[in-house]
Amino acid sequence: MSQELLHCPQCNMNFDRYTRTPQMLPKCGHSMCMRCIKESCKIICPEDGLLQPTDLTLYPINQAVLRIICKSQDIDITWNPDKLQQCPQHHKQLELICIDDRCRICANCALFGIHKQHNIQNADYVNKSIKDNLIQTQNLTLTIQDKIKQLKLPLINKKIHDQIRLCIKQQQTLAEEQFKEIINQILIKQQKVIEDIEQKYKQLEDQFLKKETLTITSIIDKADLWILGSNQKIQEFYEAKENGEIPYSFLLQESSNKQGNQILEEIDDYLLKFQNNLQDIISAIPTFNQYEQVYFDEPNILKDLSIIEQSFLKEIDEQPPHNEFLGSSLPESTCQSQISSNNISQNTISPQQPHQKRASQQYAQVSPKIQSRQQSASPKKPVAKKKLNPKVESILFNCNGDYLDLSQQELGDDGIMILEEQIRNKKIKIIKLMRNRISDVGAMKLMELHCQVLYLQSNVITEKFLDLIMNAIQKQIQIHIKTVYLGQNLINQFRVKKKIEDLKKLGISIQI
Repeated sequence: MSQELLHCPQCNMNFDRYTRTPQMLPKCGHSMCMRCIKESCKIICPEDGLLQPTDLTLYPINQAVLRIICKSQDIDITWNPDKLQQCPQHHKQLELICIDDRCRICANCALFGIHKQHNIQNADYVNKSIKDNLIQTQNLTLTIQDKIKQLKLPLINKKIHDQIRLCIKQQQTLAEEQFKEIINQILIKQQKVIEDIEQKYKQLEDQFLKKETLTITSIIDKADLWILGSNQKIQEFYEAKENGEIPYSFLLQESSNKQGNQILEEIDDYLLKFQNNLQDIISAIPTFNQYEQVYFDEPNILKDLSIIEQSFLKEIDEQPPHNEFLGSSLPESTCQSQISSNNISQNTISPQQPHQKRASQQYAQVSPKIQSRQQSASPKKPVAKKKLNPKVESILFNCNGDYLDLSQQELGDDGIMILEEQIRNKKIKIIKLMRNRISDVGAMKLMELHCQVLYLQSNVITEKFLDLIMNAIQKQIQIHIKTVYLGQNLINQFRVKKKIEDLKKLGISIQI
């Protein structure tokens, strides 16, 4: 059979018995390796250009080619036994190998000759050890080469960039929510805050990219060096076989393979840690909660708008995401210096005018004018008269398992009250209610359910919710929920760290 038939026409790599097995194309009978078939979006025969089906079960192994490959790769390391069949001194078969002197010997040489008390091994055992080490090295080389493909910097950079862009978008959306009531007066300042948010998170992105580039470069350098050495030893093996010699270097290959396994573990550990750290970016980003209940009345709106800008951007500077990308944690002094969620720091406001202190106190309370406007916009009605929207009703009707996802349904607290009544007696273990404008009241109502895990990210829940849970426990009210996810709410994770630890001791895990 021609040598051209023993390699894949797509990648020009030799077929093998492991990852590049020869697969027959169902429409034309030509062969391609399994790796090329799996990596192709559209499978087209490189020989005749025919488009092949996408179902991989239709691609049988080309057994004729595989048998030739197996025969050629079946490593024969007897090294010309006809030439070294008998001992020239004792005229017996050379069945043993002296490891110390690296030569074939007979039994008499081992018992009575100059090789007495040397490290003597059976030839079959030596052959098997060398063969096993060679196969292990070849397989390990292929595996590391595949793993290295996952360490391409453009791919890593794109994932970091996409995650940072997601954080930027979330922070911009939260900022827009806070400015909605006074959008006409603070449009210019709002735009500046949004631009500064992007600039500061871009700086974080640059830091992430720099650190990951150094880490990946170090791993790739180690892997390339190991692969270079392994390929050289493999080449030495085939040269020794061709010359009828014993490739003794593979007797000592175990330490090299151990180093290769360590490189492989380092790559796997990095990829796992990298995925976890991408998720940590979202959960660790500081929220916009400095202004959750701060409203501005004319004519002081424009005069003190700098308070919003300075406080929000200061929080990004002082509370960077805490994860392995930056390898640093927030100093305790920084946590102690954070601005209260219900008041704006006196240091942020210029102390030159006495009336500014009074203005800051006014900002810490809800404007009666806006409050009355909110009450008129959402008049209270009996819960019995309200119904959930048809989409939510349909999801509830089809929910028969232990998992319920009602994210982004705009339920609000009123919808949560109705929902709690309808699912109170259902055996649901996990409930997802992300992006539903749920406040502390609605979240506390959900704590009455008999589920185990609540996902409440991206709502309008404040740290008061944690106080309500603690008060309920102190009143000996039974709470069945064990884990609550509160990321991207109006909660400063550094300020509530002690409350989270206290609740954890009581059996309730709060994840921010």
